[in-house]
Amino acid sequence: MSRLKHTVYAEALLQRHADIFRPHLATVGLDEGLLERPDATIPLSQYNALLEVAAAHGDASLGLRMGLGLLCSGINSSLLGGVGHAARSAPDVRGMLVSASRYIVVHAQANELDWCLQAGRLEISYQITDPSVLHRRQDAEFAIGTLYALLREVTGERFAPLRVDFAHPQPVDIELHKAAFKCPLRFDQPKNVMAWPGEMLDQPLVTADPRLFQALLPGLEAERRRRLADTDLTTRIGMVIEANISNGKIGIDQVARHLCMSKRTLQRRLQELEVEFAELVEEIRQALAIDLVRQSPQSLTEIAQRLGYNEASSFTRAFRRWVGMTPREFRQQKPE
Repeated sequence: MSRLKHTVYAEALLQRHADIFRPHLATVGLDEGLLERPDATIPLSQYNALLEVAAAHGDASLGLRMGLGLLCSGINSSLLGGVGHAARSAPDVRGMLVSASRYIVVHAQANELDWCLQAGRLEISYQITDPSVLHRRQDAEFAIGTLYALLREVTGERFAPLRVDFAHPQPVDIELHKAAFKCPLRFDQPKNVMAWPGEMLDQPLVTADPRLFQALLPGLEAERRRRLADTDLTTRIGMVIEANISNGKIGIDQVARHLCMSKRTLQRRLQELEVEFAELVEEIRQALAIDLVRQSPQSLTEIAQRLGYNEASSFTRAFRRWVGMTPREFRQQKPE
């Protein structure tokens, strides 16, 4: 179970595509000032909502088009800040992937990048691990498109993908996908995955810059530890909340006792993270509800009781408020 209050750095994405995103910022509860602050962090849920809303009101393949660099000139790795610059300056593809998978949390919490050699193929996977983020197509296609363009660039276009998998359902129009990747495409898969020839793993990068790479790592490591520490506190709080959520109302005093800290200290730490305790409880209840309805074999009545609801009807109303449909309707659908 992942925790909420995850954030992503705006970096240059919003600035570079300001005309696309500006009309939709207020819709998802974001301030227009973000367009001038590349160092700002955005709640992950609102960031994903912004991508989806912008795509819904314009180009359905917006995420992929941005990732491939078709909407502007320049290297897309700059949209990932220090993580992107480190990736480009690594000595080889292996070093690039090791660095990117370790430091992706610096750019975005609850994002997971992994890789492995499977039957002679290099398989690179990406996913959001926060179950409360329901609509993920634009983020996934932006990430896969960016990674594809970056790998083609840093290897001098010597390699091409063998297969691309997407976790979301197949869009009505996939002509851009076909034209970009030129390989078999699969949708409704467990993860977003690109498969490449295995020999690419040890390919030196044409953009390698050993001095820059080594200079970037200490700062990335320090920021990684800070970002993990932030998520660790909310994870610990979330574990206490989950363990006691079936009892109904859970207070900050109770959580503080379980964490062996004073109520005042816990309040201060939450204030530093700009987290409201009541909101965190509600959001964890929401994430747990979504996760259980999606994956648990328990009946909806049992899930309602586990979440602290005395009546299944109260749970149904809350779930409809969170997701826009009843738990039964949600369970019958595949996640996007």
